[in-house]
Amino acid sequence: MKQITLLTGHLGERHIYRCCLLKTMQRDVSENDRIRGIKLPKEISKDLAYLCGIFAGDGSLGYRRKKNEYCLKVVGNPKDEKEFYHQVIGPKFEKVFGILPRMKYHDSKTTYGFSIYSKSIYLYLVNVTGLPSGVKYHSLKVPDIFLDDKKLTMAFIRGVFDTDGCISFKKRYRTEPYYPTISVCSKSRKFIDEIADILKTTQLIFSGPYTYMQKDMRITQGHTTTSRIYIYGHKNLQIWIDTIDFYSPKHLAKIQKYAKL
Repeated sequence: MKQITLLTGHLGERHIYRCCLLKTMQRDVSENDRIRGIKLPKEISKDLAYLCGIFAGDGSLGYRRKKNEYCLKVVGNPKDEKEFYHQVIGPKFEKVFGILPRMKYHDSKTTYGFSIYSKSIYLYLVNVTGLPSGVKYHSLKVPDIFLDDKKLTMAFIRGVFDTDGCISFKKRYRTEPYYPTISVCSKSRKFIDEIADILKTTQLIFSGPYTYMQKDMRITQGHTTTSRIYIYGHKNLQIWIDTIDFYSPKHLAKIQKYAKL
């Protein structure tokens, strides 16, 4: 497993290169994107890092060569995540990129979120932050540009856990749920290993990563593998809130209902 070091206050060569690239890209925003009010961030902010965590969890970036289309898509569960998209993701996307995505149902109304077409934002996310384009799980990783600053790294992790993570409360022989469990999963074991290395830089105690094989009738093989990390207990939950926290309304609602911190 690769050891990750958080270089707080230190700008690595790759970070400097991407900052120079950012200045060039800001001059080259397409005329169509300018008309729509799209802007590119001048700084690598916590909101940007958080949105990249969202894309790593529930998002995708794609380029359709035949149509010359650059598509960004982020969708979640319509049953319990509409509020998340309207109150958190949409406003943060507008703050960072200057455009408020239109939220709606996707994928035959099985998902809810947004898809927009923007060459400028696509190239920014791929070339500056290092998010993967196309099928992401083969190359999904924690962007190097955020590892230079612990606050940026934790903001990225927050975005991942708000989408691909969950918090639940177990009864554990009591009549009411009380014992917190935070977990996150991904199809990419390498990505989960990187997250585990980052969590080791905090005071959190966790279990895993563990890899499971699950049934998945959507694919030809009929199964898929996922890797998961578990974080147990009230002490860990308090550390999580103090160091990383959640923005997802459904996660926060569970904590408010069941946690006694």
